[in-house]
Amino acid sequence: MEKLRTNLNTYNFQKLTPIKNADLSIYEAALDFVFQEEDLKNIAITGPYSAGKSSAIESYLCRRPDKHFLNISLAHFDSVKNEGEVSAPEIIETLKNTTNNDAAIEGKILNQLIHQINPQKIPQSHFKVKRKVSKRKIFRISSLFTISTILILYILNFKTWKNIIDGLSSKWLKSLLEFSTYDSSFFLGGLCGVIILLIATYSIIKIQYNRNMFKKITVQGNEIEIFAEANESYFDKYLNEVLYLFENAGVEVIIFEDIDRFNSNHIFEKLREINLLINKKSDKIIRFFYLLRDDIFTSKDRTKFFDFIIPIVPVVDASNSYDQFINHFKKGNIFENFDESFLQGLSLYIDDMRMLKNIYNEYVIYHDRIQSTELNPSKLLAVITYKNIFPKDFSELQLGKGFIHNLFENKSRLIEVEMNKISREIQEKEIQILDAENEICNKIDELDAIYFRTEMLGVIDVGGQNENQFNSRASFIKQMKSNPQQVFIHRPNYGSRYQLDFESEYAKLDRNIEYTERKKKIENKSKINAIRSEISELSNKKVLLESKKLNEIIDKDNINEIFKVTFTNEIGENFSYNEVKSSPYFGLIKFLIRNAYIDETYSDYMTYFYENSLSRVDKIFLRSVTDEIPKEYSYQLKNPSLVVTRLKSANFNQEEILNFDLLEYLLHNENENLNRFINQLKTKNRYDFVLQFWIAEREKFSFIKSLNHLWPHVLKGALSDNNFSESQKANFILDALYYSLTRDLEEQNDENCLTVYLSENKDFLNINEPDIPTIIAKLKLLNVKFKQISYANANKSLFLAVYEEELYEINMLLIEVILKEIYNLPTVDDSYKHNSYTLIVSRPEEALVKYVKRNIEQYVELVFEYCDSIITDDEYAALEIINQEDINSELISTYIEYLQTTIERLESVVNKDYWSKLLLHKNLRYSEHNILQYYFNLEEGLGEVLVDFINGNGVDLNFNYNEIKNEFGTSETASFFEKIIISENLSNEKYEIFIRDFKRYYNEFEFEGISNTKFQILMKYNVIKMNDFNLKFLRDNYSEQLMYFIILNIDIYINEVINDNNFEISELLNLLDKDINDDYKLDLMAYSTEPISMSGKQYSERIEFYILENNFNIIDLPYLVSGYDQKSANLREKIRSISLEHFDQILRDKYKVPYNLLINIFESSEIGELSKKRMLVSHIIYLNEVETTTCLQLLDMTEVISLFSGRRPKIERNNENEEILEIFKTKGWITSFNIDRQDNNFFRAIGRRAHIEDL
Repeated sequence: MEKLRTNLNTYNFQKLTPIKNADLSIYEAALDFVFQEEDLKNIAITGPYSAGKSSAIESYLCRRPDKHFLNISLAHFDSVKNEGEVSAPEIIETLKNTTNNDAAIEGKILNQLIHQINPQKIPQSHFKVKRKVSKRKIFRISSLFTISTILILYILNFKTWKNIIDGLSSKWLKSLLEFSTYDSSFFLGGLCGVIILLIATYSIIKIQYNRNMFKKITVQGNEIEIFAEANESYFDKYLNEVLYLFENAGVEVIIFEDIDRFNSNHIFEKLREINLLINKKSDKIIRFFYLLRDDIFTSKDRTKFFDFIIPIVPVVDASNSYDQFINHFKKGNIFENFDESFLQGLSLYIDDMRMLKNIYNEYVIYHDRIQSTELNPSKLLAVITYKNIFPKDFSELQLGKGFIHNLFENKSRLIEVEMNKISREIQEKEIQILDAENEICNKIDELDAIYFRTEMLGVIDVGGQNENQFNSRASFIKQMKSNPQQVFIHRPNYGSRYQLDFESEYAKLDRNIEYTERKKKIENKSKINAIRSEISELSNKKVLLESKKLNEIIDKDNINEIFKVTFTNEIGENFSYNEVKSSPYFGLIKFLIRNAYIDETYSDYMTYFYENSLSRVDKIFLRSVTDEIPKEYSYQLKNPSLVVTRLKSANFNQEEILNFDLLEYLLHNENENLNRFINQLKTKNRYDFVLQFWIAEREKFSFIKSLNHLWPHVLKGALSDNNFSESQKANFILDALYYSLTRDLEEQNDENCLTVYLSENKDFLNINEPDIPTIIAKLKLLNVKFKQISYANANKSLFLAVYEEELYEINMLLIEVILKEIYNLPTVDDSYKHNSYTLIVSRPEEALVKYVKRNIEQYVELVFEYCDSIITDDEYAALEIINQEDINSELISTYIEYLQTTIERLESVVNKDYWSKLLLHKNLRYSEHNILQYYFNLEEGLGEVLVDFINGNGVDLNFNYNEIKNEFGTSETASFFEKIIISENLSNEKYEIFIRDFKRYYNEFEFEGISNTKFQILMKYNVIKMNDFNLKFLRDNYSEQLMYFIILNIDIYINEVINDNNFEISELLNLLDKDINDDYKLDLMAYSTEPISMSGKQYSERIEFYILENNFNIIDLPYLVSGYDQKSANLREKIRSISLEHFDQILRDKYKVPYNLLINIFESSEIGELSKKRMLVSHIIYLNEVETTTCLQLLDMTEVISLFSGRRPKIERNNENEEILEIFKTKGWITSFNIDRQDNNFFRAIGRRAHIEDL
C-alpha cells in the first residue's frame, strides 16, 4: 500500500471527473440566490465544454449537504467512419434516427432516473430496473415454490403416498415418514397450500399493478396488447409515470448534463413542462439545473426559457492552457524535460481541461513504458497530443495509414519537386552566365550607343560638343547621361536650337525588349562570380535536400501544397482526409511537423523499445544490400552498429553499402570495415558520394582525415571532378587543410595540384571563422602563392595573415589591393600602377616593403608590365630602385626610361653609368649644378647626351664662372668654355646663355668652324676682341660675320684698328649699307677714292653728296638722272651738273630725263641747240601739251608752237622737225603735215583748232 502511494505521488495522475473543491466565489452566491428564490426552477449553467460547469455545481453541492440532487448525464459522441464507408441506406437511417432524437433523449432521462431512484420509493413504477437479487430471497422463493409443488403432489396422490409408506421394508425410514400418512397431515398440507397460493396470488396482483407485468394476452390465437409500443414521446406517453418518478425521487435538484450535445431544443420545452407539473403537484420545490454550452439557444430564446442563467468562465482555453501545462508538469517533476517555447506553442491548440489532463496522464504512461534513453520528451508529448486530438488518424498511423503517415510517405515526391525546381534555377543561372559571356558589349554605354538613335532628332551636342568631338559614340552617350541638362538639339534647316528632354528620350529604351534583355546580360557580366556562387549554393542545397527531413522541406511557399496530401489506393479509392483537414485543430499538425516535434522517427514514440531488435528501416537497408538494389545515400538507419554486425566483409565492396549513417558510424568507430568502405570509394571513383557526405557535414574531421589518408590523390581527383562546383572544391580543400595530416597533405599534392589550385583561386580566403594558424601553416607547407585575392569576399583576418606571411605572388593587382586595404590609400583611377613603389615604401614597417625589397627585380619587371611605360614614383623611391645593386642594369635603364619623376641632384644616383639615361630621358632636374656635375664627372665631356639635355628645356640657366672655376679648377673651366664655344650642337639659346654668363673674351681668337649664329653670339658678348689680329682672322675665316663684328666694334674699328695698310674697300662698301653713324662712314671713305655706286642704295644725303663729290661712279648716271626729282636741292644741283657734264652719254643712251631736269638742261647754255632739239625729240613722247609748249619756247620754236593754235605754219624741213611732227600727229595734236608744195625745204603742218579751244 505504501508503494502504491509512492507511485501515485511520483506520477501525479489527473482525474478527468469534476472536482469537488473548486474555487466558487461568485458562483456560490449565485447558486445561493437561486435556492432562496422559490420561483427560480429552471436554471442554466452555461459555458464551453470543459469550462468547469460540472466542477462548479459538484463543489457547491458538497458545501451544501442539505441539498439533495440527482445527476442525469446525457453524453453523446458521434462515431467517425472511414471515408468511403457510408452507404445510402445508412444516410436514410440516420435521418430517421434524427427524427426520433427527442424520444431517445427522453428515454435516456427516464433510464437514468429509474436507475438512480431507490425502487422502494417508486413501487408503482412500471419501469423495471435490473438489480441483483439476494440469495436468501431467491432461496426463500425457491423453497416456497418447491414446498407448494410437493404439497400439491401430496394432496393429489395422498392414497398412493400412503400405500408406498406402508409398503416400506425399512423400519427406520418407515417410522420417519409415517406421520405423513395421517389424515391430520393431509389437512395440514392442504392448509399450507392454500396459504402459499394466497401469498402468490397477492404478489402477482401487486406486481401486475405496479409493474404492468403482462402486456399481451392471447385468447384463442388472438393477441391483446396491454401496453402497445409506439414512437411517440416517452414523456407524453408515460407522463404520469414520469411525474411519479420525479415526485418520488427524493431530491430537490435534478442536474441535466451534456443534454446540449444532441443539438435538440425541443427536449428543453418538455423538461420545463414537466418541471411546471411537478412543482404544482408537489409541496416542495424541485429545481432543474441544465449544464449547457452558450450557443444552444439564441439570445432571446434562452433568456425566455430559463429562469436564471449562471455563466461559467472557462478554467482552461488556448490563452491559459500553458499555465496549466506548467502546473501539471511541475507537479509531476517533468517540467524541466521540455522546452518552454514548445509548450507555449502547443498550448495554443489545447482549450479543454479534460483534454489537457488526459494528455498529461498518457504522456506519463507512454514515457514510462517506452523507456528509451534517446527519447525526446517534446516529441513524445507532441505524439500524445496528436493522439488525443486526432485519435482516429493516430490509430491509422499505427497501421501504416492515415494523414500523417501519407504526409511522410509523400516526402520523396516533395523532394523530387524541390530538386526539379532547383535544377531549373541552376539552368536559368547557367544561361545567364552564358548569355553574359556571349554578349558583345561590355558596358551599358556601348549598348546605349547602339539603341539610342539621335539621327531623327537632329544634330545633338552636349556641353557644346557634338558627337564628332568624342572618341566614340559610347563616350558621347555617356556624357549625355552624365549631363542631361546640357543636351541640346540643332535643326539647321530651321535655324533653331533647344534643350532636349534627354531623360525622357533615354527612358524609351526600356520599352525595347531586345535592349532590356541585352542590358540585363551586360549587368550580369559583373555578377558572373556571384551567379556562380549562387549555382554552387543551389547545388549544395540540391545535395542536402535528399537527406532533409520533412520539416526542413516545408517553407512558406509550399506549406499549403504539402498539407493538401491525398492518397489513392490500389483499387482507385481516394482518401482526402477531410475529417483531419477540416478540424479546427488542423493547425496543430502543421505546428508539430513544421517544428519537427513529429518527424520521421514518430514510430519510436508509439511502441516499446527493445535493445537488440532490428528496426524496420534497418531491415529494409540490409535487404537492399542483399538484393543489390541501392537505396539513396541519405537513407536513415536506426541502429548502424547493429546493421554492421549483420553485414559481411564482402558486402563492403558493394555500392549498395554506400550510406551516410553507416559511414558515420564507421568513422566514429574506426575498424577494418572503414578501410574497405573508403577503398570502394577509391576504386570506383565515387566522388558523388564523397561530395554528398561531405556536404552533409557528418563526422567531418574523421571523414577528411581518413579519406586523405586512405585514398591518395583524392583531392586531385576532386579538383577535376564535375560533381564539385568551384566553391565546393574550395571548401573541400579547406577542410583538407584543416583535418589532414601533414604527410597525407604532402602526398595529396601530386604534381603540385593543390599548390597550383590554391594559388589560382582568388576567392579561397572567403572563409567564415577560419582557423588562421592551421590554414597558414598548411599554405606554407604547400608553398602556396596566391596570384589574386578577392578582398571584398575574403576574411579580413585571414587576408592579413596571408599578407604578413607573404603567401601571395607579387603582382600589380594584389599590390593594389594591399595599398588600398592595408595601407588605406584611396583609389585614384589607375595611379597605383604608376607609382606603386612610392606607395609601398611610404610605410616602411609594412611586410609588403620587405617582401618587395627581397624580390625587387621581380617587382621591377612587374611594374614594367603594368605601368604603360609611365612611372611616377617619388624621387626618394625612384633613387632607392635606381641605386639597387641587385637589379639588372637593363631593368634599371628601362625604369629610368619610364620614370616621369625628376631627380633633383645627379650625384644622388650612385652609378654614373645611369647618368646619361637620366639626361637622355629627362629624368634629371634641369639645373646648372646637374649640367656641371655631368660634364666634370664624366669623361665624355660635352657630348651629345649632355648637349641634348641642355637643349631640351626652355628654363633659363645662370652660370657663375668664378664659382665653377673654384669648384672644378681654372683649366678645367677654361676647357669647358672652349668646348662650349666650338659646340655646334648646343641650341643657340643655350649657347648664348653660356657665353653670356661666362663673360670671357679672346684677344687672339683662333676657333674655326663656328656657325654664323653662334659666332654672332660670341661677337655679341665680346668674346672676340676687335683688333688687327682678330680682324684679319675673321676676314680669312668668318667673312660672312665680318661686317657684324665690325659694326659691333665700329668705333674701335674706325679709330683704332683701320689704317691705310689694312683698309679694304669691300668693308667700306658693306659699311655704307649699314646703319651706322655717317661720321664713321665718312672717316672710312677718306681712305679711298675709288668710284662707289649709289644705285639701289639708301645712303644718307651726306654720303651721297660725298660720293658724287669724291667717288662718283659713272654707272650711277641713269640712277641719278631718273631719281633727280626725289633728291634734295643740293643733290639736284649736283646731279644737274653731272648731267650737263655727261649730256652726250644721256642723249646717246636715250636716258629718260625728268621734266624738271630737262628744263634745266634746255636752259643751260652749255648745250648746243641741236643737241637740245634732239633731246626734245626723244622726250616729247613723255610730255603733255603744256610741258611740250614750255620746252618749245625754251628752244625758240614758235612755228611749232603755233600748231597748237590751229594754224598752218611752214616748218623747216629737217630730221628733228620731221620727228617732232610725226609725234604730234601720233598724239593728235595736228591733223597732218606734208612737204610744202611751194617750198620743199619746208613742211606744211595743219594744227587743230579744237586743241586751242581745249587749252
